[in-house]
Amino acid sequence: MIKIEHLMTNGKTLILACDQGLEHGPADFNLQNIDPEYIIDIANKGGYNGLIFQHGLAEKYITNYNKKTPLIIKLNGKTNIPKIEPFSPLNCSVKRAIKLKADAVGYTVYVGSSCEPEIFREFAKVVEEAHDYGIPVIAWMYPRGSAVQNELSTDILAYAARVGLELGADFIKIKYNNDIPGFKWVVKAAGNAKVIVAGGHKLADEEFLKNAKEIMQTGAVGMAVGRNIWQHKTPVKMTKTLKEVIFENKGVKEVLKLLG
Repeated sequence: MIKIEHLMTNGKTLILACDQGLEHGPADFNLQNIDPEYIIDIANKGGYNGLIFQHGLAEKYITNYNKKTPLIIKLNGKTNIPKIEPFSPLNCSVKRAIKLKADAVGYTVYVGSSCEPEIFREFAKVVEEAHDYGIPVIAWMYPRGSAVQNELSTDILAYAARVGLELGADFIKIKYNNDIPGFKWVVKAAGNAKVIVAGGHKLADEEFLKNAKEIMQTGAVGMAVGRNIWQHKTPVKMTKTLKEVIFENKGVKEVLKLLG
């Protein structure tokens, strides 16, 4: 049995994601938040259940700190420069992640890509090795590729969630499609794998918190957020506000007062 409790609080979770530097380049950042030390400070002050880094950031920054926040190392990644079928190859082994004191590892699976067979082979090895070490695996389950007509349809998201369960993921990180009844089916399809919803691009505060409230009504256990936190003018205050929605089941209008 893989223990996942250290990434959760009373059955729910809020994770801070900062793997966008590889995926999107510097475009998402400014002079302040491009510094990984700034992100680490938010994670520690915000009391997050995990912090997602690529291994290069983990090696050069996390080891210099008293690690207060569980570390999740993303094992694969790609840039958005080449216009090819989605495939995100391994750039870090589970063994290296363990040496960097990772508490969990992550891997993106592009369901529907023509590269799916190779992706599945890599992911199978990740799950086997990570579970041999006793650490959980978070699967970014993203339907994408020329065969995928609508990556946010309920049917394709539910299929992706089920694939994550069948392939051994402990947590499934997936996008929300703004359809509460439909997304309940997505969560049901994930079975005993815990569903975490990706925060996505920066939204207005009220819209973002409204999405969070809806997400928590679907049976998902929480969110993995990045830009909606570290692009925010008051990221720690926004974190505390979001936690009121996720962990305390507070209403949007009620928690907006915390932001002033």
